[in-house]
Amino acid sequence: MVDLKMDLDAVRTLGERLGVVADEFENAGVRSDRIADAVGHEGLAGVVRDFTSSWDDTRTKMTQNLRLLADSSTQVAQAFTDVDADLARGIQGDGSTAPAAAAGPGGAV
Repeated sequence: MVDLKMDLDAVRTLGERLGVVADEFENAGVRSDRIADAVGHEGLAGVVRDFTSSWDDTRTKMTQNLRLLADSSTQVAQAFTDVDADLARGIQGDGSTAPAAAAGPGGAV
């Protein structure tokens, strides 16, 4: 039998950190507008605004993908935790499902 080992805390942490990165991407446009207003030179402010505008679509798609990865990481960790708990209950005989019936003569159950 092959053992599958996974650091579930690391997978959960990955999900949390990807969520933080997604938040940062989402708020980047707001910060860029503030920077454009604060540079004190209308020409430079215009360049900052132009960049922000052209970057919005890419940033939005990246944010969506980061959130998808964050959610997937969390779901993977939870699924492995649930399966591991179910398997442990089954080994201990505490599982909620009945054991398979023993086969009778000729393979009949």
